[in-house]
Amino acid sequence: MVLARQYLGPVLLGGLVAIAACEPVTTNFATTDYSANATVTYTWQVRYNRADGRDRPNDTRLEKFASTSLENQNGIRPGLAVTGPDNEGLWWPELPPKPTVDDVEARQGENEQPESPELIKSVDYTLTVDQTGQQKTLPTSYKVYRQAVKAHADQRPLEVILGPQDGSVMNVNVQ
Repeated sequence: MVLARQYLGPVLLGGLVAIAACEPVTTNFATTDYSANATVTYTWQVRYNRADGRDRPNDTRLEKFASTSLENQNGIRPGLAVTGPDNEGLWWPELPPKPTVDDVEARQGENEQPESPELIKSVDYTLTVDQTGQQKTLPTSYKVYRQAVKAHADQRPLEVILGPQDGSVMNVNVQ
């Protein structure tokens, strides 16, 4: 038991230091010149499985086919939007062409069995801010995107809280 305490004490302390080191160092600045962006993408993909009967995770391969993207800016309907707004307030483009049987078979490897094509929806959120005369576009979350969209509609400035090394927008506060 004493031996366990000798080793667990430093391990637990090291774990707490490692957790504390992961906390974001934030930078605050207020801005009225910003743009909340959500790039939505439809992508067709096909999963190819090994057909030799082995069931291992490495025996599956994903192949991406056609995709289409559309940028939503400040919650305003983009000109090329076909559907929307969805439950998250996003507008979506026209679907890309579904891969044909010939397309799927052309990418099929030896001893592989393709599954049916699957349509994947993805969204990348960013916030573009003017920081001392320079435009900076940083990744963010849906929550931050929605706060910025609402603030932009009301023409309200934001206090932007940046993450580690100013590499992302962690949060915003509406002024």
